Amino acid sequence: AEPLYEYPPSTPIDGLPVGSGFRVIHLDPHVVVVEKASGLLSVPGVSPTAQDCLVTRVGGHVPGVRVVHRLDRDTSGIMVLARDAESHRILSVAFERREVGKDYLALCQGLSDEASAEGREGV
Repeated sequence: AEPLYEYPPSTPIDGLPVGSGFRVIHLDPHVVVVEKASGLLSVPGVSPTAQDCLVTRVGGHVPGVRVVHRLDRDTSGIMVLARDAESHRILSVAFERREVGKDYLALCQGLSDEASAEGREGV
């Protein structure tokens, strides 16, 4: 099967930037789907020094984007942003009702004690 996107990204979609902490992998009138880099907040933090985030960066190129769900700062992955109020409502309800499937993949390096990690939340 072909990958959904290539990594590292080589070309932008519709002129949106590559190497800015995110990469657009789908853009239509209702949603923007982006690959968020690790180390970038999804939404602004409480502190004045934590205002740089994905929604602000994407919003600089696609005005009016709204966060539908979040990823932790240190988590890279795919995020869906709505481009209008109606799309935001529909997508938010779908996430709330757990109608959206999610897959997680962890890349690990080194040795671990498999028995100690099994069943631990957050591992």
